[in-house]
Amino acid sequence: MSKENQNSKKTDSSEMKAKTDVRAGKLKLFSISSFIIFLVIVLAINIIFGLKINNTSLGDYLTFDMTATGQNSVSSVTVDYLHSLPADTHIRIVGLMDKPTNLKDTPYEYIVPLLDDYVAVSEGRITVEYINPTKYPSIISELDPEGVYDLANTTGYVIYNNGRIIKINPVDCFTYDAEYLQYGYYMPTSNIVEQKITSAIVNLTQGFTYKAYFVSGLGEGSHDQLSNMLASMSIESEDIMASDSFTIPSDCSLLIMNGINSDITDSMIEAITSYLSSGGKMIVAVNYYNTNVNESFTKLNTLLANYNLRIGNSLVVENNPGYQINSDPYNTLVDVTDQFTDYATAGTVLRSSFARPITEADTPYTYIQTSPIITTSTSSSIGMLDSSTGTIIQSVNLEQYNVGMYSTFTGTPTPPDVYVFGTLTFTSDEYISNFGFNDANVVLTRNIIRKMLAANDSVFVEGKMLSDYSIDTTKVNSNTVTVMTFVTVAIIPLAFVAAGVIVYNKRKNL
Repeated sequence: MSKENQNSKKTDSSEMKAKTDVRAGKLKLFSISSFIIFLVIVLAINIIFGLKINNTSLGDYLTFDMTATGQNSVSSVTVDYLHSLPADTHIRIVGLMDKPTNLKDTPYEYIVPLLDDYVAVSEGRITVEYINPTKYPSIISELDPEGVYDLANTTGYVIYNNGRIIKINPVDCFTYDAEYLQYGYYMPTSNIVEQKITSAIVNLTQGFTYKAYFVSGLGEGSHDQLSNMLASMSIESEDIMASDSFTIPSDCSLLIMNGINSDITDSMIEAITSYLSSGGKMIVAVNYYNTNVNESFTKLNTLLANYNLRIGNSLVVENNPGYQINSDPYNTLVDVTDQFTDYATAGTVLRSSFARPITEADTPYTYIQTSPIITTSTSSSIGMLDSSTGTIIQSVNLEQYNVGMYSTFTGTPTPPDVYVFGTLTFTSDEYISNFGFNDANVVLTRNIIRKMLAANDSVFVEGKMLSDYSIDTTKVNSNTVTVMTFVTVAIIPLAFVAAGVIVYNKRKNL
């Protein structure tokens, strides 16, 4: 090969290497520039979507909850109430903590996104903030300058309006399986976050209308869920201890003995009789179970005899297979009587469990009017526990029994209202937790209370079953479809086309 050809090849190689280096440099510059531009666009979008106007960001408007259970969306009941408040209403929700970021498998998974939706739909009436008292201790005195609410020992949220406060503990925003709960395990059965928050907002802006007192100290169970239901009806609740010096506060609108396992005292008979004689309202609920099978409630029956009612010391046994639940004669279906049909949800069945019969007490006064509420089939009997064998000995007679009765007076300007249930399937935490606030039994109880007190439950928010993430097509409205269609059919394809054109032109000219 000649020397000229060798030099020519070296020259061509040098030129090709130079061109390659230039092309590689351009590609590198293009890649870096593209990444920087992409990063700027992402940051710009985040900034734009995060900008708040009237405490609501663009991202809030473009967030959709199409799950069947609507876990992260407030209901129309809440929205309508918030919009009915004056425009200058300021409800401040303060989480006394750093804002939770790792939400999965915690109560905050259902709380934090829902609070964001409260802000989005409230049109400026609600703000949500997270302030950790450990870092900013002044928040305690700012919210509660008089130290009335003991916020220093509060874990969770504070809802504040015009100097008044309601505290919400995240763990109280759910119902739990009572069987697991008795062993210290929290097994959620439903989400009542919105119910708790909206009830608090209603009670802060309107005030509690009534006051209920639970009789405690008689071996009763908890009543947290029943208290939640009362609060949603603007009924504040408090405990009152059973004792020989028992008195009923003057602000008592409703007296409740729920799931008691031991008898009342003589002084309680006198105090409750006096309370009812002035038009008082009372609900009594007991059952026949291993905690009280030897309790005949003699003194309680002495009290109830004044209203021609009596609680039997026996167990209702359902012998009609069509009324038995899972072939269990002690866990049964029951019928609501015609007088109380309007109190129950149409087309649903009611449940009873380990019930005592409720009968008339043969009190011979015609002004006392009693009515059955809940009845068994006509094939029921009653049984008694044989303690020596641990078996139930049934009577041979088959008839219909009442497991719930009502009594009032006629011809008096202030008649009492007395409701007595021989089962706890209408009032107990165990039942409400297992079946939820939408259950037919719970609805009947709520309607009884609403009727007794003329309580307003128009802002009642039903509990939500925990999310199954299925899509509810009824929640896909026209606005949702328009935005999603525009994004999926126009924005995303155009972005890909634009990126393709830019890359093609660049590579073609390199």
